[in-house]
Amino acid sequence: MNSGQRQPPIRAFMDDLTVMTESVPGCRWILKGLEELVEWARMRFKPAKSRSMVLRKGKVVDKFRFNIADTAIPSISEKPVKSLGNVFDCSLRDTTSIQSTCTELDGWLKSVDKSGLPGKFKAWVYQHGILPRILWPLLVYAVPISTVETLERR
Repeated sequence: MNSGQRQPPIRAFMDDLTVMTESVPGCRWILKGLEELVEWARMRFKPAKSRSMVLRKGKVVDKFRFNIADTAIPSISEKPVKSLGNVFDCSLRDTTSIQSTCTELDGWLKSVDKSGLPGKFKAWVYQHGILPRILWPLLVYAVPISTVETLERR
């Protein structure tokens, strides 16, 4: 951070916890301390629901493994994680998520067309069913204008 203020390496929201450090040993040290605190509170982490990601020069590296209670934490290369509708995988790009959103939209539009409903009911289903579902991915991902124009033509 440029403000000169040191930011803590742990970010927490509700029951989610994010640990960000500059080095792998620093992360292991913080995980060990967190594990001791959680054990003291008579709780435990679920490594199967956790994900790890190590970045080196802007690319995901699978060389390092993190453990909680002697159980390995899967990396995002093994199991991508979804947070607030945004899918994080090892590519760190939105292209696969944008493509899956487009195919979902195609499926929804085809099912409404094949439903046999009159036109005004199809418009209602589109406005109150499909449109709200498609707006969130358009807000979360960096969707190119050309893709949005293609979606509008469908």
